[in-house]
Amino acid sequence: MSLRESIFSIGSRMIHRSDDDINFDVMTLDELQEMQNDLLQKIWMLTLENDVYERYLTRQDPQGLKTIKNILERAKITRRVTQHMIPRTSRISFRESILSFHDFGKHSIASSPSVVSMRTISRFGTPSLMTVGTTSDTAKITIAHRMVMARKEVEEMKKKLQQFRIFARKKKTIMRADIEEIEIRISEVHESRETFESEVVTEGVDPITGKIVAERVMRFIEEWLRSANTILQRLRLKSATTKMHIRKARQQLAQRKELGELLHAVDFEKLNIENQDYAKLLEEKNLYVIDMKRIAGYYHLKLTQHKQKLEDLLRKLNEAKKEIISKQNQIEELKVEHRTIEVKVKRLNSQLNDLLTFMETHTAPDILEFVATQEEYAALDRTYRLLQRRRNIQRTIYKEHKEQTQVKKKSRINDEV
Repeated sequence: MSLRESIFSIGSRMIHRSDDDINFDVMTLDELQEMQNDLLQKIWMLTLENDVYERYLTRQDPQGLKTIKNILERAKITRRVTQHMIPRTSRISFRESILSFHDFGKHSIASSPSVVSMRTISRFGTPSLMTVGTTSDTAKITIAHRMVMARKEVEEMKKKLQQFRIFARKKKTIMRADIEEIEIRISEVHESRETFESEVVTEGVDPITGKIVAERVMRFIEEWLRSANTILQRLRLKSATTKMHIRKARQQLAQRKELGELLHAVDFEKLNIENQDYAKLLEEKNLYVIDMKRIAGYYHLKLTQHKQKLEDLLRKLNEAKKEIISKQNQIEELKVEHRTIEVKVKRLNSQLNDLLTFMETHTAPDILEFVATQEEYAALDRTYRLLQRRRNIQRTIYKEHKEQTQVKKKSRINDEV
């Protein structure tokens, strides 16, 4: 059962129940406990109603709320004075006490100028029922008016809750960005420390002196500052582009507001449907791109393999061309050699023919003739050598005579001079 149904059921039960039907003397403890729970539930309901009414009056009519507070304070003072003035009896039955408490909570907020009543304890500590004037002229707030007031307050609380959610979301985003920035800074500091220890502290120690070289430290700091400047420039460019996009979006929103093209719920639903369609299309395109990448990778692998084969074939072709050129050179050399061999063969053939003809036509001499020919050949050889020796002697004598004549001519020329 909802809160509104429970409130209406309790209210109807408390309204339809009359004082004459209740007999407290014959009620059991369970019935009294149930009645106490009902009264506590009614007190809680009236407290909630008073809280809603006070919020409504604080927002709609704060001056009227101050007036009601002043009237209630005056009624409290009047009640205290009358309680001291009216004599109190010492014998009050249990039935009268319960009836007085039950009558004490039956009245609601009065709308007439002579009656101001509050059902229960308010946020400002006022009593649950304060009546100024006669109780016969009291007027109750209708259920419809109560529902309107409660609906307005619920809408106002929803607006405040939505504003608080927006504020909390912004604050959460800012804090998340700050946390990410701090984590990035911590990671960069750790990386810088590790690189400094590895490049400067470990590798930058001079093996002779055992100390870190100052030039190594300065070079590391300069490189680190240079990389930091590049990162800063990149971040500045990114922030500038982001600001430009934000400025363009604000200008577009301002133009839409000027033209009266305000967004409605239908537009958001349309955009949601379009986003879903685009998301499906994007998934399909991503799958298509993945397939194309797979196909491109396969053909790229095949292309690499064919390129390797082509390179092998080109290398073999170049080797074959070189071998053909060398073979052609060898063929030319063999052709030249063949020509020379042919010439030799012709000459040898001619010699062979001459020898064959000589052998056919030659008649072998006698042995005595051969011996005589040999002796003649030896005598001729000795005379040839003797003549050759004489020729050599005469040549040397001629050379010496020629030199002497030249010396004499030079001496004569010198004498004449």
